[in-house]
Amino acid sequence: MTDAAPLPATPALLDGPVTAVPGIGPAAARRLADLGVRSVRDLLHHLPHRHHDAGEVVDLDAVEVGAAATLIGEVVDVGTRSLRPQGRRRRSLTELTVRQAGGAVFRVAYFNQPWLADRLAPGTVAAFSGRVEAFRGQLQLASPRTAVLGHLRTGMDVAEATEALSHQRLLPVYPATGALPADRVAELVAKALDAVGPLEEWLDAELLAAEDLPTYDAALRAYHRPADRAELTRARRRLVFDELLALQLGLQWRRRRLEAGTVGVDNAPDPDGYGARLLAGLPFAPTGAQRRAFDGIAADLAAERPMHRLLQGDVGAGKTLVALWTMLAAVDRGRQAALMAPTALLAEQHLRTLAALLAPLGVNAPGGLRVELLTSATTAAERRRILDDLASGDVQLVVGTHALIERGVRFADLGVVVIDEQHRFGVSQRVALRQKTAEGDASVLPDVLVMTATPIPRSLALTVYGDLDVTVLDELPPGRTPVRTTLIDPSQDGRRERLYAHVRREAAAGRRAYVVCPLVEPSDAAGDDGPAPTSAVAHHAHLSSDVFPDLEVALVHGRLRPDAKDAAMGRFRAGEAQVLVATTVIEVGVDVPEATTMIVEDAERFGLSQLHQLRGRVGRGADVSDCVLMTAQPLDDLTPDARARLDALVATTDGFVLAQRDLDLRGAGELFGRRQSGAPDLVVTDVARDLPILERTRELAAAIVASDPGQDDPSRARMHAEVARRFAVDLEELEALETG
Repeated sequence: MTDAAPLPATPALLDGPVTAVPGIGPAAARRLADLGVRSVRDLLHHLPHRHHDAGEVVDLDAVEVGAAATLIGEVVDVGTRSLRPQGRRRRSLTELTVRQAGGAVFRVAYFNQPWLADRLAPGTVAAFSGRVEAFRGQLQLASPRTAVLGHLRTGMDVAEATEALSHQRLLPVYPATGALPADRVAELVAKALDAVGPLEEWLDAELLAAEDLPTYDAALRAYHRPADRAELTRARRRLVFDELLALQLGLQWRRRRLEAGTVGVDNAPDPDGYGARLLAGLPFAPTGAQRRAFDGIAADLAAERPMHRLLQGDVGAGKTLVALWTMLAAVDRGRQAALMAPTALLAEQHLRTLAALLAPLGVNAPGGLRVELLTSATTAAERRRILDDLASGDVQLVVGTHALIERGVRFADLGVVVIDEQHRFGVSQRVALRQKTAEGDASVLPDVLVMTATPIPRSLALTVYGDLDVTVLDELPPGRTPVRTTLIDPSQDGRRERLYAHVRREAAAGRRAYVVCPLVEPSDAAGDDGPAPTSAVAHHAHLSSDVFPDLEVALVHGRLRPDAKDAAMGRFRAGEAQVLVATTVIEVGVDVPEATTMIVEDAERFGLSQLHQLRGRVGRGADVSDCVLMTAQPLDDLTPDARARLDALVATTDGFVLAQRDLDLRGAGELFGRRQSGAPDLVVTDVARDLPILERTRELAAAIVASDPGQDDPSRARMHAEVARRFAVDLEELEALETG
């Protein structure tokens, strides 16, 4: 602890370099920079990623042999020696002699961890937690949990460490580097905590009391130095609350900015219009989830503010029907609608689906609805014709890619925008399409429906899409046969041959098969470890010449020219090619009802969500379908994570169950790329575990943004400053969001 008066926690100090903290010099600052820590604020917010529970600290003379204990001491000697090998495996023993503050000595032993000799060099002060044994007349701990507390050469005293730990059993373990180990990071963080005065509170006292939260300063210090588990839990809850409230405020203020000074258009569905006629002519009844979606969207379409809604559903849940019905609501009001997809392949599939659904209504017939496709592959002459007809209003519906937001694209009266695979577009691209009006009032914005076929757990949807209203299609249309999923590895003799025989039988019956590979070319695997990954080009050559010489085997990947890709897909769709070798370019949007077999090569290389999307390419007709996961390695050699992913896919076809499992396996990760949303990553929050706090902060943020306390309100000014800091945006810009 320092005896000097703490430095005032002013913005100038907090945003200044770490060298402003007494005892932190340029060398330590350079090492901290490798961790992304450059300012004093960064150092204070460099939070432990876990806490080591040291338990009760005891003196050596109070230890019971066979009981668990935590002993603190200074390493006075260390050595590593080799042991007799077991088979081909080399073994080593690292032994420490450790002296307590009172002079008592004990022994610590680690097996097969020789690097600990450097980490626990003489002079190191550490806490050792484990079961105490008697060995050759001396007390010993074998392979204990170890927390380095400091080093004598940097001023750490064993007695002081023992006294401190008697009041703090939970030791912070910090993200670190080889040049700056966790114990040294802990020392630097402690210097900052001791040197800096109380941090400013950004929430008002009434809110803290209502939510039973400690102050921000107390919570941050307690998270670094918790006295016990209860204090750590309370501190964590406050830090999670802050992360989520700031996030939700930022998202809601961003939504207000997008809608500032704007009004929506009246797209209330016409009970006798195209949308009603579409549903009445269907050969099946919409699911309950689809009907609920129609009701929620209808209310949005009739509201004064522009619709801003996310439609998410599993593969085959019927999102396209909901999207088309939404677009037809605009057409019924004399307006236009646009559907933007991330790839030309997906856009073309949407066009075919829309044309099939609209056929009974006379699509592209004289006097009927006009639907056009606009992508980068559209010829110059066709593009000019389509742009002229969009600007004049002669085209009611257009499907396209990024080409829809290019310069020169204008609509006569754009009423509804649908954006598919929302996560592949940035916010700016969504806004750009909304603003594609001709000479109309720029304050009148179309209704926007964004949709994704990637199921998202509710906790993640509320986090990532906090500025959108969310509709979920959680039912599949009746009559769909679940896809059988099988896991095969190279050690299972004869399985591949039997699989290929199955593909040939399916082809003879008029059905088709996908074969998906992780790479395009063999050269793409340069520097990869383990078995060489399967490439689409090489595997296509093998299947064409060696396995299915009597069948037509097509090839599709992202490097093909658009016309070559379209030709291959056309042959497969028409049945001229019975097998399609592809990369994940077919992950979404490809709809061939006759395809009944999906083979995924090197399945352990794919993510769980990606595998589920690939599986969704089969089972789209009435026939029984199979998804076969072929691993490059024997199942017993897979990493636990890879095996868990594959087992989860075999166990269920429910995309929402798999999405939650994926979240459990991988964690939320980097939820927000700056390109996508500009929102901050979450450091302490676990979105699944903290769902109640997430829902509460969403409610609070909505109420705060809807209120108008006046521009001089100090509480609101503090909120603006905190949200601006976390979102890395200009404070004046954020304050302007309240006034539009």
